[in-house]
Amino acid sequence: MKLVKSLALGSAAAFVALSGAQAADLPGAEPVEYVKVCDAYGAGFFYIPGSDTCLQIGGFARLDFSAGEVTKTLAGAKPNNNTGFRARARLWFDARTDTEYGTLRTYIRAQFQRQSGGNNGTAATDVGGDDSVFDKAFVQFAGLTAGLTDSFWDFKPYPTFANPYLSDRTLAVIGYTVEFGGGFSASVAIEDGTARRALGGAPGNIIGGIAPLYNEQKYPDLVGNLRVQQGWGEAQLSGFAHNITSEQAGGALRDTAWGYGGMIGAKINLPALAKGDFIWGSAGYASGALSYLGFGTSGDEVQGIASTQNIERANRLVDFEIGAGGSIRKTEAYAFNLGMLHYWDPKWRSAVTGSYIDVNVKSAGNDWAAYTLTGNLIWSPVKKLDIGAEVNYVKVTNRSATYNLRDTDEIIGRFRVQRDF
Repeated sequence: MKLVKSLALGSAAAFVALSGAQAADLPGAEPVEYVKVCDAYGAGFFYIPGSDTCLQIGGFARLDFSAGEVTKTLAGAKPNNNTGFRARARLWFDARTDTEYGTLRTYIRAQFQRQSGGNNGTAATDVGGDDSVFDKAFVQFAGLTAGLTDSFWDFKPYPTFANPYLSDRTLAVIGYTVEFGGGFSASVAIEDGTARRALGGAPGNIIGGIAPLYNEQKYPDLVGNLRVQQGWGEAQLSGFAHNITSEQAGGALRDTAWGYGGMIGAKINLPALAKGDFIWGSAGYASGALSYLGFGTSGDEVQGIASTQNIERANRLVDFEIGAGGSIRKTEAYAFNLGMLHYWDPKWRSAVTGSYIDVNVKSAGNDWAAYTLTGNLIWSPVKKLDIGAEVNYVKVTNRSATYNLRDTDEIIGRFRVQRDF
């Protein structure tokens, strides 16, 4: 019996060896090609088999829960919910190829989310809007950037969950960047101005019974920046020009104007305190386009999530009003932010941010201002897993009954769980 087993095993081994040798000798046989690590662009890249292109795949899954006070209008209505949920997922692909002109890069990011809906009979969930599915898609080549990506205006190294008073948008752009060396660069871009439009429909934006109305986009927004990024940190000076065309009464009243603004921001690393620590700040001015300060359009959310505790909705912000004879009267605003991130140890970190905005609406008595103070504590028990809580205090000072808010304040809490990969 033992002899039979030995002969069977020996025959099988010989058959496998012979079959492998014959397969290797077959004409047209392709050698197995394994995925190779690409270390030219940092960690996580690998060569796409059969090409010289390096690819990185990443993303995250996140849950936010927001709870807080909700301000009432003078009529007693509550425009938002006290609590809300948002589940968000991102998936991105970063493909890079070395060429004689420099790196050719293609970046695609998809975003999916489901969140609490409104409080006036609207759907219980929301999966639409410009926060979902098509989030980023752009090409970079020899200084050119073209596609859907961050605005060249934005400067956003803030470490809190809630946005401070600054822009954090993705929109369609065509831009060009010149690198001067030593971390210095200059960029100029044309960007989608319709993504920046803000009209609230409040009574305060009507003078003489004429409501404001954006008409055709005659020109895209013109945006530029000067940047420096070195070992000490980074800084940026930005500017924009935004075209406004408004037509009333069937064309009888028509006017065109240019909104404009500027911002300066800086981030300073503080390795003497702890690895990863930094302090940052920004100061911005906008006339005729409040989205550049983080207010007024569907993609801007400063406090709260979904239909919860959003100050900009309660104030019904507008970029401009219509004056006598159909003339455009631009709204102006100033915004200031200051924040800091500190690592208590590699697994625990905290951030604190203070922000202030002052809005000047041209119709008499409709100016308003707001300031916020935000702090959080985040635990990372393992790499790329964050579990944290944040508290945000918001104070709105309003000197008009038009917006239905008077010296209003809110306390908003947020809990977040996020896993990156």
